Amino acid sequence: MPDNSLKTLIQENKGVLFFLLRFLGAFSALSLMYAIWVESFGDQADSFSWFVGKNLNFLFAGKLKLDQLEGHAAIAVDYNGSTAVSLFEGCNGMAVMILFFAFVFAFKGRWGDLVWFVPFGLIVIHLFNLARLALLIQMAANNSPLFHFMHKYLFSLIIYAAVFGLWIIWVKRASRFVKQLKTKKQTIPTEGSDE
Repeated sequence: MPDNSLKTLIQENKGVLFFLLRFLGAFSALSLMYAIWVESFGDQADSFSWFVGKNLNFLFAGKLKLDQLEGHAAIAVDYNGSTAVSLFEGCNGMAVMILFFAFVFAFKGRWGDLVWFVPFGLIVIHLFNLARLALLIQMAANNSPLFHFMHKYLFSLIIYAAVFGLWIIWVKRASRFVKQLKTKKQTIPTEGSDE
């Protein structure tokens, strides 16, 4: 009897299980690929971190000095003549982008929407992360006592709230698409019907 109830439970929650498998599969595969890619740089900062650093330098009108942090896979970000922050791969936003993509990929919607929504979401996350890093550089340069709290908690909360907001938009859009599909299936006449 327990075997039958497990089958029923799986059948009733097939959609949720499928979502979880797709999410965990995409998240694990992308995280592993990114980790291997980062490791390939050895004790040098990865190229995406350099891309983020160059974007920050653009925001600061070229007033930042970016150097490889000796002995670490990170970038020393100098502002006003002293090192303001160190940019490690965990600061570049890629992990959050992978999390965002895995959810959107797992919560199936129309492929056409996926093609534009994923780049849109990645750009939004990147811009939020740049704003976060720019504020942290300013705080570090001014020796703000709130630097650690902002870095560790508040700014992380804000960027995850942005991702959550993007997920909600995706779920609403994807759900609308699924609802339209179900409506179309119900209105299509079957063979042999009088309609």
